[in-house]
Amino acid sequence: MEKGLPEMISFDHDLADEHYLEPNSREYVEKTGYDCAKWLVEYCMDHYLDLPEFYCHSMNPVGKQNIESLLNNFKKQ
Repeated sequence: MEKGLPEMISFDHDLADEHYLEPNSREYVEKTGYDCAKWLVEYCMDHYLDLPEFYCHSMNPVGKQNIESLLNNFKKQ
């Protein structure tokens, strides 16, 4: 947030779930690259920014399609 958006972002869908503790709990909540892509779209919308170039390198075919669909649909607006 300090230095702005990068020129290019490469997404992976399946991220390590041990990094995401539920607030005030000892349970882990899975976060995925799709969550990151949603955050990026919301950030761009809130700040009237263009979406950076992106690539999805995920080996998860359904997750990859979901990320690409979300980002491509936002890019068309």
